[in-house]
Amino acid sequence: AHFRLSYSRKLFVVAYHRESLEMVLDAHMRARDFFQGVPRKVIIDNPKTMVTAIGVGKSRQFNARFLSMMNHYLIEPVACTPAAGWEKGQVENQVSTIRKWLFTPKPKFKDLAALNEWLTMRCMTLGERRHPVFKDKTIDEVYQEDVNECRPPMAPFDGYSEKILRVSS
Repeated sequence: AHFRLSYSRKLFVVAYHRESLEMVLDAHMRARDFFQGVPRKVIIDNPKTMVTAIGVGKSRQFNARFLSMMNHYLIEPVACTPAAGWEKGQVENQVSTIRKWLFTPKPKFKDLAALNEWLTMRCMTLGERRHPVFKDKTIDEVYQEDVNECRPPMAPFDGYSEKILRVSS
């Protein structure tokens, strides 16, 4: 999972074995803790774990549990338009850049917990880089302005998957 605050470019990456709704919810909780705040809006790239149906234009039907989490934190989810690469500069271009920054050369870890501990440490050190727009500041210095605009972290969201089932006699 990859998160980045748009203004400061502060980055958070966490690894999972596979993408599932529980993973998405957990990743958002970890990002909330890492950033020490909750943004007012998130831009997502239509994964099936978050978007169950794509309508005309910006119309989306979000997964009910994902939408519950967005409502819990008062976050506006904005989904990119399919096949509209110009909308995804904050998402798509960053994935290849981050792969270069973090995984060249390719590191090895004993387990997923060790990888995630290392990723968190690397995300913290990447904040020491110069900001691409405000060149007289580091990403971490601009991040302090971002944190002031974020809502403080509230009570954690219970990230379970909910299914309605019919039981026979």
